[in-house]
Amino acid sequence: MEVNRRDFLKVVGTAGASLMIAVYLEPGSRLAAAAQADAVSEDTFQPNLYIKIDKDSKVTITAFRSEMGQGIRTAIAMIVADELNADWDSVIIEQASADPDYGDQVTGGSASISSYYGSLRIAGATGREMLKSAAAAQWEVDAAECSTDSGFVIHPDGQQKLPYGDLVESASEVDAPEMWTVPLKPESEFSLIGSDMDHWDAPDIVTGKAVYASDIHLPNMLYATLARCPVFGGSVASYDDSKTLQVNGVHSVHEIDGAVAVVAENTWAAIKGRQALVISWNEGDGVNLSSQGIRASLAERVPEMGSAEDGRIDAVYEFPYQAHVTMEPMNCVADVREDSCEVWAPTQNAQQVKSVVQRATRISADKITVHVPLMGGGFGRRLQTDYAFEAAALSKAVGAPLKVFWSRADDIQRDFYHPMSYQYASGDPAAVKRPNVRAQDGENIIPSGAWRSVFNHTEAFSRESFIDELAFAAGIDPVEYRLEIFSGRGGAVIELAAEKAGWSETLPENWGRGMAYFATFNVTHVAMVAEVEVNASGEVRVQRVVCAVDCGTAVNPDNIAAQMEGGIAFGLTAALKAGVTLENGRINESNFHDCPILQIDEMPVVEVHIIESDDNPSGIGEMGVPPIAPALSNAIFDATGIRVRHLPIKPEDLF
Repeated sequence: MEVNRRDFLKVVGTAGASLMIAVYLEPGSRLAAAAQADAVSEDTFQPNLYIKIDKDSKVTITAFRSEMGQGIRTAIAMIVADELNADWDSVIIEQASADPDYGDQVTGGSASISSYYGSLRIAGATGREMLKSAAAAQWEVDAAECSTDSGFVIHPDGQQKLPYGDLVESASEVDAPEMWTVPLKPESEFSLIGSDMDHWDAPDIVTGKAVYASDIHLPNMLYATLARCPVFGGSVASYDDSKTLQVNGVHSVHEIDGAVAVVAENTWAAIKGRQALVISWNEGDGVNLSSQGIRASLAERVPEMGSAEDGRIDAVYEFPYQAHVTMEPMNCVADVREDSCEVWAPTQNAQQVKSVVQRATRISADKITVHVPLMGGGFGRRLQTDYAFEAAALSKAVGAPLKVFWSRADDIQRDFYHPMSYQYASGDPAAVKRPNVRAQDGENIIPSGAWRSVFNHTEAFSRESFIDELAFAAGIDPVEYRLEIFSGRGGAVIELAAEKAGWSETLPENWGRGMAYFATFNVTHVAMVAEVEVNASGEVRVQRVVCAVDCGTAVNPDNIAAQMEGGIAFGLTAALKAGVTLENGRINESNFHDCPILQIDEMPVVEVHIIESDDNPSGIGEMGVPPIAPALSNAIFDATGIRVRHLPIKPEDLF
């Protein structure tokens, strides 16, 4: 049975429409070219909605997941273009808007490539085979004897060739082959997959031409910032906006979803207007919450350290609340009209944005367009959609395009946090097996959500720190101890990391070396060896991190290294610096002065070694975070003999 193009789209799960970004873009930028992709002639070949080819042989590839610096758009395009045998220099990447026809558009769990690798390859290969069929019909030869290379179909004689652009019309008349019959390239013939490729967006990002939601300006657009109750679970009792309305540039004041919004002609007026508000809050029961009290409650739910049975040892590991602290705070642009709405949301969850916008506006979903600009970081925070609801509701209220913007303090103090966690581990050193770990996470009105690597961060720290404690108690080298527990892919990355780090080599005085291994989401295997220096004041300097990773097929090795480096920086921030504290129901921290992140001069040298694999890709975006904190703490023990079982690790803990 033949499958027509529409049926094929349903099978592969790819459909949708082109994106037209209604913002002012820097002329000549690559993103401007992408935004103008719909301006080409209607004579385009579109074998599926991952791919459009125009008569100039330009290939537009649709990215259906969100780009936040992790390189997902580049990886998607590489996979499709490789099977299509397109010329990479002819590729334009177009960001998809929210549309259920794309299937799952949630960008999280490091699952974008692992879930769609096969579909992307089939999509590219289908386009290639249809182009071959069109050329073969023109030449009156067997399509199976034709080949393709860099945007051309090549005649069986090896001399004649037709550019893809010349085949647009004829290829559009070819029926798509049954997806299970489409021949995929052998891995030995990959031209892009497995190659080091720069991020497609990088030139615009580094030159300042990249367009984020923060950069979007629509005609007659207003700006809004919100005053939210500082206590979680609180609400507005009353407010006086008389002084706010006297601020030059303030447009109006609105109560929305338990907060008070100031709408103004510019951001400065909105900020000054918010400062002038007089609000009385119903603080509720949340005012009684504190980090100390929550910690005590968690401690009551697990055994006490030292309560292990004879022959076993135990330990308790503690973790604070963690904020996401994305470089671009939350924001969103909405333009709500009488019977339609456009939204520009930097989101990891585009279809959920459409749902909350529909709830805020009561406009039919098919009349709502959600554009997804580049994001200045996500880390799981942008899986939430509160900022989109605010923008849509306020745009509807004022009858004009509107941008909601959050300050850094808003972002840190009204986050969806990685929860506080308290974990008890126990084990028999002589048994040489994985320890038992019991975890208790904070369960209260403090909002929590996905944070880069989710639960794997805390699980890795407690397990891998305690494995080192077991190895020390047993008198066995920590690497050898792990190799008795973990084999296969886990054992391979442990051995590789130890070898490349020179595990047995002597370090300078006051230096230490520590190992940790973890398979995030049980799919991607990563081992790290950290080398640290601890001075007499307890200050820790991470000098070097050696990382071995098995993530299946390495689509873009350079990006894998970049994601490991980024994960290490993120994980070291949590291990040495960050963490937010709660007092009287309020988050104490508000900006980088009291919620610091790792500075560039504090970044260690990072070496990444990728194990070659024929397995399908298994994800990379979150996998660099979990192993670094335990590798660090184990290295600190090696340097000082001091065990630190909580994060963040402070200088006063080490002397």
